[in-house]
Amino acid sequence: MAGIFFTVLSAVILASAYLGSPLGVVSFVALVPFFHSVYSTGKKNSFRLGFFWGLAFFGPVLWWIAPTISTYGRLPLWAAWIVFAALVCYLALYPAIWALLARWILPEKRDISCLGVLSLSSLWILLEFLRGTILSGFPWGSLAYSLCRIPLLIQSAALVGPYGVGFMIMFMNLALWQLILALENRDFFRINKVCICRCTAVAVAAAASTMIYGRHVLSAHEKGEVRVAAIQGSFDQSVKWDPSYRLATLERYKTLTSKAKEELPDLKLAVWPETAMPFYFQEEGRLRQEVTGLAKALDISILFGSPSYYYDKQGKIHYRNSSFLVGPDGSFRGRYDKLHLVPFGEYMPWGILTAWAREFLPTAGDFSAGTSADPLKSNPFRIGVMICFESIFPEISREEVLSGANLLAVITNDAWFGRTAAPFQHADMAVFRAVETGRWIVRAANTGISRIISPRGEVAAESRLFQPCFISGLVSLRTNDTLYSRYGPSWFLAVNLLFILLNYFYQGKRWRKGHGQH
Repeated sequence: MAGIFFTVLSAVILASAYLGSPLGVVSFVALVPFFHSVYSTGKKNSFRLGFFWGLAFFGPVLWWIAPTISTYGRLPLWAAWIVFAALVCYLALYPAIWALLARWILPEKRDISCLGVLSLSSLWILLEFLRGTILSGFPWGSLAYSLCRIPLLIQSAALVGPYGVGFMIMFMNLALWQLILALENRDFFRINKVCICRCTAVAVAAAASTMIYGRHVLSAHEKGEVRVAAIQGSFDQSVKWDPSYRLATLERYKTLTSKAKEELPDLKLAVWPETAMPFYFQEEGRLRQEVTGLAKALDISILFGSPSYYYDKQGKIHYRNSSFLVGPDGSFRGRYDKLHLVPFGEYMPWGILTAWAREFLPTAGDFSAGTSADPLKSNPFRIGVMICFESIFPEISREEVLSGANLLAVITNDAWFGRTAAPFQHADMAVFRAVETGRWIVRAANTGISRIISPRGEVAAESRLFQPCFISGLVSLRTNDTLYSRYGPSWFLAVNLLFILLNYFYQGKRWRKGHGQH
C-alpha cells in the first residue's frame, strides 16, 4: 500500500503543473516518490506501479476529454468515459514500461551509477518521443511542458528541444532521489559516494548553466518591427456551423478587425482562428468578397481558417481543414492545408481496422491531410501555419521554419474544451514552438486563449476565455536558425540511446566480474 500511495502522490504533484497553474517547478521533485516506490518493491511489481502512476497522472491532466467528446461527439456520457479510460490506459503503458525497464537498467538501488542515472533519464525521454510519434502521436503531458510558464528555464529548448528540457527535469529528480537515499543510509553513501558526488555535481552544474543561459537570453531586449493582431471572435461551438450565423460570424470578425486597425494604424497582419469563416472561401461569392474587400479597405493581410475541398483523379471529393492568406490588396496569396489531423476527430485512422467504430463516433470527420509545409507569403510575411492540434508537435513548426517561415501562426478552435484546463494546456505548449524555432508566434483561438509569444517564450499579449476581443503586439520577422530548428532532435535522441547501450555493456561487465569472483 505504501508503494501505491507514493506512486499516486508523485503523479498528483506532477499533474498540478499542468492544470493551468504556475507550479511548474514542482516537476523537479515530483518524480522522487515514484522512484522510491519502484525500487522498494519487487521487479515484477514495477510495471504495475508504473501503470498506476500513469493513471494517476494522465487522469487529472486529461479529464476534460470525456465531457468534450460527450457534448460534441454525441456519445452518451458513460461511453465517453470509457473512451477516456481507454486513452488513459494506453498512455499509462509508457511509464509502466519505463518502470519495468528501469529495473533492468538499474536492477537495485544499490547498483546506482552515474551512467545508470543518465540511462534512466534517457529511457524516459525516448519513451516520450515514441508516445509523441507512434499511432499519430500524443505528446500532451510531456515533462518539458510543465515549465511552459517559466521562460528562464526553457531557453535550452532552442538547443535541444523539449526532449532536452525533459531530460534535465528527469535527471534532477534522479539526482535528488539518490541524494535522499544517501542521507537516509550511511552505508549507501559509503558504497556509492563517487557516483552520488558526480551526479550531484552534474545536476548543480546543469541547473546553474540553465539559469545563466536563460538569464542571458532573456536580458537581450528585442524591439519589434511589425504590428500584428490576433482576432478572437468567441463563438459557441453549438452555433458555429449554423448557416444562419454565417453573416453574423463574418460581421463580428470584420468589426473586431476594423476596430484593431482604427486603434492601431500601423497594423499589418490580422490572424483569425481556425474555421473562423464557416464557408468555402475557395468558392466565388459574396462572403469571399467581404473578406477580400476588408483586407483591401484596411490595407492589411488577413490569415484565417476555412474548410476547403478538392477532387481526385477519380472525381471523388476530399475535404481539408485549411487556412487562407489574403494580401493587403485583397488578392489571394496562398492556402495551407492541415498536415497532422486529429485521429477519431478529423479522420478515422488505420482504415478497415477502425471502420466499425464510425457508427459510435457520428461526428468523426472525413478530412484529408495536406502535403506541404511551405509558408504563406504576403510581403514582408512568410507565415508558417499550425492548425489546432498541430501546435503540440515540434516537428511541424521546425519544418515550416526550414521552409523559410519568418513568423509562426497558430489558429485554433478550443471552444470544445469549455472552461477547463485544456485551453491553457494547449496554449502553453505553443510557447515551446516559439523557443525551439526562434520565431514569434501569433496564436488566434476562437474562444481563447489567444496569445502573442516571443522567441524567448514570453507572452507579450494574452486574451481571456470566451471574450470577443483582439490582442496585438510588435513582432520581429526572424530568419536565423536555432540549433534545434537546424538539426532537430535526432542527434540528442541518439545520445540518449547511446547512454542506454553503454550502461547495458557496463552492467554486463559488472555481472561477469561478480560472477567470475564466485
